[in-house]
Amino acid sequence: MQFPATSDAHHTNLSSYTHLSAPDGQLFADVDPRGARLASLVHRNSGHDALLHTDWENEDWSGAFASANSSAEWHRRYPGGWHVLAPHVGESRALGGVEHPFHGEAAWRPWRLTNVTESSCTFEVVLRTVPLLLRREFILAEDAVLVTQHFVNLSMLAVSFSWTEHPAFGDALIDEKSEVTLGGKRVDIRFPPRGEARSGFATFEAAGVGAFAIRNPRTRLEAVLEWDTEVLPFASAWQEHNRSQGFPWWGTTNTIALEPASRQYEAVPVGLGPLTVEPRSTLSSSLKLSFRSF
Repeated sequence: MQFPATSDAHHTNLSSYTHLSAPDGQLFADVDPRGARLASLVHRNSGHDALLHTDWENEDWSGAFASANSSAEWHRRYPGGWHVLAPHVGESRALGGVEHPFHGEAAWRPWRLTNVTESSCTFEVVLRTVPLLLRREFILAEDAVLVTQHFVNLSMLAVSFSWTEHPAFGDALIDEKSEVTLGGKRVDIRFPPRGEARSGFATFEAAGVGAFAIRNPRTRLEAVLEWDTEVLPFASAWQEHNRSQGFPWWGTTNTIALEPASRQYEAVPVGLGPLTVEPRSTLSSSLKLSFRSF
């Protein structure tokens, strides 16, 4: 599936970002209308950003040639930050005559800003691959951002789908001595020493109170992502530490993404996914990302 190279959906305009700041808080944030992406989450005292920024994040793609498929186009444009992946996750698929691009339509689309205050904002988009309206609310507090995702079924039929949250973290949290825990227990995720390269992908089952945490003893910063495991019972970790020397990373990307998910990434469902929204109903769930010093 090809995407128009001249689509305004991918035109980067930094002035279009919504800037959030919590009074007397430790964080400030930027939200990009492209995919309702959390583009930055900055710790005031240290000046560090929790999230990944790729070297091509702010490029203007209007007028560029189109890639041969949506996976190549996604990776060419991928800016980092925190995306929501829905109603499909993974390689592109055609189901019931509908083409679902790599990682789902929601992350590709520009969303409408429907509400904004100094410390909060709400974005919406009506999908066309499924009859869902997605509403994404951000609230910035003292040391955390609360993200509430709503899936509103506009139709008179039940809608099934997949959902993954995809926050990718950057240098402030990555060190050879950094530790990752899930549910308070350390998991076997390792980081290479400076000057060495590594990549990897792993999926874990999450139970009880979902809590993925990464702690860097060098910067003395930690990020903790909390969510409802009844809705998102799996958690994946994708790592790319300057290993891939070819397209798309060119040896320039150092990141780990910690991803609550509705299903295992490798387990491609018969339909779109395990979650269902009943006719004219809404499925909602919240995630909390804390970013703080210790």
